[in-house]
Amino acid sequence: MRRETLQRPFSSHALTALGAAACAGLAFMALRFRSYYLLPLSERPLHGAHGLLRSSGDLGLPLGIVGYALIFLNLGYLLRRAYVKWEWMGTLRDWMSMHVFTGIVGCAMILLHSTFQPRSPIGGLAFLSLFVVLVTGLVGRYIYAHVPRSMQGQELELSDLRLRLEELRASLGARGIGLGEEPSTPEAAPHHGLASALGAMIEGDRQAARDYARLRRLVLSSPELTDAAEEILPLARRYVRESRWLSYYQELRDVMAGWRFFHRWFAIVMLIFALGHVLIAMRVGGLMSGVP
Repeated sequence: MRRETLQRPFSSHALTALGAAACAGLAFMALRFRSYYLLPLSERPLHGAHGLLRSSGDLGLPLGIVGYALIFLNLGYLLRRAYVKWEWMGTLRDWMSMHVFTGIVGCAMILLHSTFQPRSPIGGLAFLSLFVVLVTGLVGRYIYAHVPRSMQGQELELSDLRLRLEELRASLGARGIGLGEEPSTPEAAPHHGLASALGAMIEGDRQAARDYARLRRLVLSSPELTDAAEEILPLARRYVRESRWLSYYQELRDVMAGWRFFHRWFAIVMLIFALGHVLIAMRVGGLMSGVP
């Protein structure tokens, strides 16, 4: 088993760190100016930070512009996945990391831009649809993590997954770990909806954790295996996780396809509302004239 298959790419770590830092900074800003954000709308113009923080203010407006730009860039993953096949533009895994980063940070910026109280109907609709896109995106990220993929981010076919499991079994067997019978793919279960599929995935995670804990105890309790634990345990963790993938492989693929359709159309609706909000703000909301 090549070591590269056990590591996340550097770009993923970098974007995770950058996203965490950006969200921490935005959370600090919200905490720092909580006295403004907790005021009713009618009292905010009397606050000293109103000119800075209001939606069209010196800081509020740039937050909205950058946040909207990040949400727009967020769709780049969809284009890269569906239409752009040039590998020099980065792997799908890199683009997924960017997708998560721009989605979370962009939503946080727009939340601060709105001052937590959208004031126009279309702004409220844009905000609500953004919230739905964020929640469905987090659910989708959980599903995405369970769909077998190569290090480039491409979904693995069943034959590829079986081959990778055989390689892992061979690697563990060569290190003295017996795994019993090979995992098999059951008959496709009837589809009962996204909620039941997520429940099955959560239970699968629990079972994988129990299987890994058993293998970990076996390795750490064996004098012959303890010295090689740092090499064996990552392989064991990957094996039990991918074995669970195999047990509901087709259901995962079906759920991912259905969720992707739902999430994509909510994102498009959100962008339409957001664009309408921007156009109205520019035309009648005083955005360009500096009117509060």
